[in-house]
Amino acid sequence: MQTVVEMDTAFSLDTVIQEQLIERRHRLEEAVAISGNNFEFANLLGQVDAALAKFDNGTYGKCEACSGEIEPERLLADPLVRVCLSELTDVQRQSLEDDLELASTIQRGLLPQMSLGHASWKTDFVYEPLGPVSGDYCDVIPVGDDLYFILGDVSGKGMAASLLMTSLRAIFHTLIPLGLELDEMMSRANHLLVESSLANQFATLVCGKAGSDGELEIVNAGHLPPILIKNGMMGELTFAGLPLGMFHDTHFSSNKVQLNAGDSMVLFTDGVTETVNENGTEFGTERLFEAIGGNGWTEPGALIRKCLDHVAGHRGRAERSDDLTMLALTFS
Repeated sequence: MQTVVEMDTAFSLDTVIQEQLIERRHRLEEAVAISGNNFEFANLLGQVDAALAKFDNGTYGKCEACSGEIEPERLLADPLVRVCLSELTDVQRQSLEDDLELASTIQRGLLPQMSLGHASWKTDFVYEPLGPVSGDYCDVIPVGDDLYFILGDVSGKGMAASLLMTSLRAIFHTLIPLGLELDEMMSRANHLLVESSLANQFATLVCGKAGSDGELEIVNAGHLPPILIKNGMMGELTFAGLPLGMFHDTHFSSNKVQLNAGDSMVLFTDGVTETVNENGTEFGTERLFEAIGGNGWTEPGALIRKCLDHVAGHRGRAERSDDLTMLALTFS
């Protein structure tokens, strides 16, 4: 995921982790005071103190086995990590691979049903992680006569991003049944995300509600503009606000658009438009428009497949560099 401001520099990463460790130390001290001489709490407290001492002598983030750099996303996921991946034993490496495989299985189990339809809406999606787990978020949630849909992209990559994605899913599955106005729901989701994530973690996201009469209500929290296909014409829904998780008091506004039978909307992450070929040329939004074409699409799955064919044709033999997710909705 590309950001306007690069937030995960070494300095900011160390600052965030140090603050998190200090907060953990306070909580452990309270737990030790309540529980007495609890070995597990005392052991964890010792590990936290040792990690904080490394900040004082400038060795935090250094592998204790080879003195190389420990992977930043592993430090974000577990600030007490002491060795880099290259120094893991075969048993430790296999354990990590097993954990990643399990995480991948769990994450895929959280995806919506394929080709889920509801009322007058047809939907389909594609979800292609770059590695075992993904920071992309795709969801379709029917409630009464309405259909809620969400597509987003969490900052960072790997396990840390996937954990935040899972947290986002839990937040929305808790808030949506409350029947809140869409802008109020996004404000609450933002507040909960700020409270439960690290300072350099945030998410761009589009959340919408599709009514049985073809009306779409959408809130865009800093994400790529969805593409609307209406009456054979295409255009971007360019309204957008700040991403989720950046500031406590962010306010969001919703926008509405009316679709007619045969009209569609396509949402996507930057893994689509930032796909590069062997010359380093990005796929871009214009090529995505060309892939969609101006014809009506009665099946959202066919629309997505055509887009993916064009993306793959553009990439050629170049390696993928990001997660890729698309979601399409068609009103019938």
